[in-house]
Amino acid sequence: MRRSAIAFLSAGIVAAGLFTAAPPAPADVRDAGRVAIPGLRAPASVVRDVEGLAHVNARNQHDLFFLQGWIHANDRLFQMDLTRRQAAGTLAELLGKDALAGDVQLRTIGLRRAAERSLPLQSADTRAALSAYADGVNAWLARNRPPRQYADLLVTRVAPWTPVDSLAILKAISFSLSFDMDGVRTTNTARYARAGAANGFDGVAAVDQDLFRFQPFTRASTVPDATGRRAAIQGNPPVTAGRQSQALGELSEEGLRLVDRYRTVAERVPLIAQAMDNEFDFGSNAWAIAGRHTATGRPILANDPHLPLDSPSTLYPITLSGAGFEVTGQGLAGIPYVVVGQNRQLAWGLTTNLLDVTDMYQERIEPDPTSPSGLSTVYQGRKEHVLAIPESYRINTRTPGQSDTIVPVPPGGAVPAATLIVPRRNNGPIVDANVAAGVAVSVQYAGFSGTRELDSFRMVNLARGLDDFKQALSFFDVGSQNFFYADIRGTIAHFTTGEAPLREDLQAGRVDGNPPYLVRDGTGGNEWLPARTKQPGQALPYEVIPFNEMPQVVNPPAGFVINSNNDPAGTTLDNDPLNQTRPGGGIYYLTHTYDNGSRGGRVTDMVRADIRKGRVTAEDTRDRQADVTLLDAQFFTPYITAAFDRARHSATPELNALAGDSRIAEAVQRLSAWDRTTPTGIREGFDASDDNGRLGGPSQKEIDASVAATIFAVWRGQYIDNVIDERLRPLELPLPGGPESVRALKQLLDTFDSRRGVGASGLDFYAVPGVPDAADRRDVLLLRSLADALDRLAGDPFAPAFHRSTDQDTYRWGKLHRIVFDGLPVPAVYSVPTVDGPFAQPLTGLPGLPVDGGFQTVDASAHNPRAASVNDFMFVSGPTNRYVGQATPLGMRGRTSLPGGTSEQIGDKFRLNLLGGWLTNENFPSRLHPTDLIGATDSVTFFTP
Repeated sequence: MRRSAIAFLSAGIVAAGLFTAAPPAPADVRDAGRVAIPGLRAPASVVRDVEGLAHVNARNQHDLFFLQGWIHANDRLFQMDLTRRQAAGTLAELLGKDALAGDVQLRTIGLRRAAERSLPLQSADTRAALSAYADGVNAWLARNRPPRQYADLLVTRVAPWTPVDSLAILKAISFSLSFDMDGVRTTNTARYARAGAANGFDGVAAVDQDLFRFQPFTRASTVPDATGRRAAIQGNPPVTAGRQSQALGELSEEGLRLVDRYRTVAERVPLIAQAMDNEFDFGSNAWAIAGRHTATGRPILANDPHLPLDSPSTLYPITLSGAGFEVTGQGLAGIPYVVVGQNRQLAWGLTTNLLDVTDMYQERIEPDPTSPSGLSTVYQGRKEHVLAIPESYRINTRTPGQSDTIVPVPPGGAVPAATLIVPRRNNGPIVDANVAAGVAVSVQYAGFSGTRELDSFRMVNLARGLDDFKQALSFFDVGSQNFFYADIRGTIAHFTTGEAPLREDLQAGRVDGNPPYLVRDGTGGNEWLPARTKQPGQALPYEVIPFNEMPQVVNPPAGFVINSNNDPAGTTLDNDPLNQTRPGGGIYYLTHTYDNGSRGGRVTDMVRADIRKGRVTAEDTRDRQADVTLLDAQFFTPYITAAFDRARHSATPELNALAGDSRIAEAVQRLSAWDRTTPTGIREGFDASDDNGRLGGPSQKEIDASVAATIFAVWRGQYIDNVIDERLRPLELPLPGGPESVRALKQLLDTFDSRRGVGASGLDFYAVPGVPDAADRRDVLLLRSLADALDRLAGDPFAPAFHRSTDQDTYRWGKLHRIVFDGLPVPAVYSVPTVDGPFAQPLTGLPGLPVDGGFQTVDASAHNPRAASVNDFMFVSGPTNRYVGQATPLGMRGRTSLPGGTSEQIGDKFRLNLLGGWLTNENFPSRLHPTDLIGATDSVTFFTP
């Protein structure tokens, strides 16, 4: 870099009040040029470091966010456009007719309408930042051609960016992490109730007590674990007796049919399906450790958010410096500010909290000529008008040889002319209706309100201590998160955010009809209470749980605080989310289900062990983020080995035969010696033990663990099938999800001494014809599932990987556990593995990159627990950032790891440059201080008005 370049950069930094001395000029830094942009107000610069991350330096806030918009457009315009279109329900205008059905459903949900409501609620500063950001995007559009992806889709024009586009993206992210489809559990409960009545078992108990339990796999719970005591807010109120057995009595057959029909349609829309996903593929890990337990005497904070692992990655790293901002971390392309990261004084992390802020209702609907839509709902015997929002849809015909052939789609059939809105439901939509039958289904969701999460992120970026941070969180309305905090003064903290609406019946201490996790009666008795006294920062027009009643802890007695999307308050640990009271009366209800709890349990075990060992380091913490131990294997494997030991001495013929199978004996021996880790076991596999993306041959220990991991993972699927699915298939009942099934299996074994394999419903899950003893039946199913797993591994389902081999040493985990980083619009071109280069597909006939990890490991890489064939173990989500920060005398210091690069463009050197390090759990410094860029700068671009 020339001396003038260094002088200019230093002057910009000095003007921002961030640094007082110019760093020496590295010899290998590129001067990327000088760009004059109309709309910029003062000279500014963008430094690219050697990882490709942008460091924006500006003298005023307008220019700071103007350039953030410019940089995002330069690196991720297509991703930004896809995301705003998904939220707005206009993807078909880009991708074509196949996206139209999803557009209809997302237009009905109305995330862009909610974004439009949100814009006027933002602070003046945030509105100014949104405008500046949009101007920056549009300035880039004005002088650059659209990226290559548009040409693939025969599109040459990109609509200008607006502030509402940014808010719509944030609404879509919040929706995917907070929307809850009550119809799924409702229709499941209805089917089980009917089957139970016809076959002599308690169908509702089969759902609530046996198969779709609220209780997690482990008892890990954030606040109780951090404080060493039950949360003080908990109690045992006399909630309406028998409420679970009265479920569904108030819903009509037509209402249930509509709910089921909508469920089927919604499951085909990726964004809604993600929100409905009961496998909990999306989430995060976060924990903070107090200085008294660390080697430096200062706090450590760890965070790895789990989101879709696409190409490009979901999060976008950036550093913003100037005009009061000095912050680095991860944001979202399309939105100003940093969402998760650090400034000099503090660091923060996030995990999704599954707060129940959605209710579905069966409405009574009638024709009404006085209503603008011609329809009204009936509430407490009075008609209330249904509103109609006109809709028009268009598709990109993608006609060969022609560009921009975007044509309208006439209404009719599945394409409605209008969206029907029920004002009472927070302006929520009717998602399906049979007017002739007088029945409709509506959705009420807190996110339909105008909300201020972006204001919250702005205030967090600027926070200088705990008081600032807490005040910022009071504006975090929807998309509930567990915020983790550590600062240079030594404070650690956790706060669960989000506005949880108070239901009128729960606040009165009872449940009227269906509980809030089932479809409720819309004609009265189940309303969200209108706001009388709003809480500080509150946006929702309903009474909400006050911020100080949400789970939180500051400087906990245990010296640590942990959450991995598990229950932060412990309200579900007894399998009843509705038996706690609020301090002033009423039922304290947060939600009915959380993550399976395995990641939270494993992190809690590791942190406690590290503390016992003494003096935890940041390096220790980074290693814990890469942990690939199966917690469920720690529970189930001893049952398998014990069953084999008993079978060898059993007089039961079925058990004798299984014990005499040499294949089973070998597999049991492998499982007995296994440490429950999941390395790939192959040279082509990416493991945390490899060095910075460079692969090494596996050790014998890794090979042995890899084989055992394969055998156990396939056994797990067969055990679910033999114990649960085999009982439900003859009854034609919906199967519980994978994590729910694993919890159900644990419950059966935990209660075996008292229940002998019979559920609370009366269903005998360990029924084996011809075997009279319950313990023998249990052991037969444990070992039969192992035999079935070995049969499959040596058979056609796994032939592409193991070639029908019976040699168990060939069953390497990396042949099964693989990932493809999907890209659009042409996955073969934009996805990873690539056609060639360092990330070409390494295994012939097996798509994806082989990686370590597995079901509910801390290094999130979960697959379907029912996996039973060669491609079933692939996964689609995981850590979109791994961050570990530690307080130092000079401020917060952090290191991070990202699954890709900053650019979405093929051929850009910063597209995949970080992927290899992410695959092997390497990291690089979070460069916030100007001196951090010395020797680590790739280029500098200077911007002038």
